[in-house]
Amino acid sequence: MIKRELSFTLTIMIAYLTFSQVATKAETNLAGVYQGNTLFIQNPLDQSDRKFCIESIYINEELLNINYKLSAIKIDFKEYDLFTPVKIRVVHRDTLCTPTIINPEAILFHTIFRFTSVSLTDSALVWSTKGETGMGEFEVEKLMNGVWVDQEVQEASGLYKVANYTHFPNLEEGANQYRIKYNFPRGSRTRYLYSWEVDFDHYPEPVDFKPKSAKTRLYLSRSTHYEIYDAGSKLVLEGQGIEIDVTVLRQGQYVIYFNGKDPGTFIKE
Repeated sequence: MIKRELSFTLTIMIAYLTFSQVATKAETNLAGVYQGNTLFIQNPLDQSDRKFCIESIYINEELLNINYKLSAIKIDFKEYDLFTPVKIRVVHRDTLCTPTIINPEAILFHTIFRFTSVSLTDSALVWSTKGETGMGEFEVEKLMNGVWVDQEVQEASGLYKVANYTHFPNLEEGANQYRIKYNFPRGSRTRYLYSWEVDFDHYPEPVDFKPKSAKTRLYLSRSTHYEIYDAGSKLVLEGQGIEIDVTVLRQGQYVIYFNGKDPGTFIKE
């Protein structure tokens, strides 16, 4: 009877100790979005037993294979794409030690908005987004003489799912560089977010068109931006494309420019 009670007591004590060791484990959690920045975590050292506080770190529940015997741990997210949501779980020895996340703002992101694609061709700058809420706006910017200059402002559609946008750029001969700035709706904690930069080397052939006397349409040799001026040098028609509907123009002579150059003349019958 005594042996049975002793065995039961030892079993309870072992179970209690096991539970206590598990219960004293502690975690520090942080969630955000990888924005291309490195995250630093301070890892305290217990001077009494010379052991560091952090035992393991998980990113999206995958164990990070690094050296944990460092006073400062660096997380650079090398295996993650830009704007990937990340959840960081830091497991430490007990509640008596606390690791410090030195720069949490590196991944803190107060919106799920992101650019999903940005592309530039000789005829259009096209971009797509996800996660829009409210009525923000896009500023198209072009690098000119080392300074980013606004080209156009477009209102955002506010679509939470996929939203697509197009800007018809006025490309210069040679290197062209663009980016898009998204201004969040008023009241948002995040004020704005830039897309990545896109480049296009533009060496176009001169644009030709026909007919020189037209009733309904002009046909261009390639898609381009055009401007049509009347005899009084007033801009009467502007757009982008490979065909131009001139039915809205009055009869008379007009001057047409392609990307601000290569002027030609035609008659509207």
